[in-house]
Amino acid sequence: MDRGFYSLASGMLTQSRVLTGISNNLANIETPGYKKKLVTTSTFGNLMINRLDTQRTELGSVSLITVADKTNTIHTEGVLKNTNRALDFAIKGDGFFAVQGTNGTVYTRNGSFNVDSEGYLTLNNVGRVLGANGPIRVGTDQIEADEQGNLFANGRNVGRIAVYNFADYTALQAAGEGMFSYTGGAPALMQNPSILWKTVEGSNVNAVEEMTRAISAQRNLQNCSQALKMYDQVLTNSVTNIAKI
Repeated sequence: MDRGFYSLASGMLTQSRVLTGISNNLANIETPGYKKKLVTTSTFGNLMINRLDTQRTELGSVSLITVADKTNTIHTEGVLKNTNRALDFAIKGDGFFAVQGTNGTVYTRNGSFNVDSEGYLTLNNVGRVLGANGPIRVGTDQIEADEQGNLFANGRNVGRIAVYNFADYTALQAAGEGMFSYTGGAPALMQNPSILWKTVEGSNVNAVEEMTRAISAQRNLQNCSQALKMYDQVLTNSVTNIAKI
């Protein structure tokens, strides 16, 4: 009976974490460059089932508890949207923009930039956008760009947006919505990235898919809750009847 309580309680906790991940994805469906998170589940521990005979014949094993294993980031490309805004950029294919954050360099697919009071290209609330030689000072928001990320102001080249790629995406750690830090060594500076000007990459969250997953997780949570109530009722009746004997 105790095993049933543990199994059902773990199931409720697991589905709660799944729902939290789905809610976070839906909350960022309009966040440029956001990559959806997927909570995966696994089983913890196994119980060997034996037939009660003289030889104790093995029938197989069954898992006791379901747990939320880990949260994976899905790095598929989001929808590319034309904005006609001179400070918007998107990477077609692999790669990440680099931004000088308060706690070090972070990487993102969000290319909705601005110009700060000192004329540097920035990502709001994060930091200054990096080129191969450091932060890029454009001096104005009236700029032009080519497919390699070269920036021009008043006909003069004022810098080039750096695009980095990584050998191991599992070494990317979330550092805010749409931001990542890298723990796998030095990233590779891409020499010929494909950068789209006046375009941003939307999130890769599919609302219909997330809602379907949310309904499934909610039903699983409700089923565990109902079964847990039944276990509690059976246990209560057992205790009451034993007391009468």
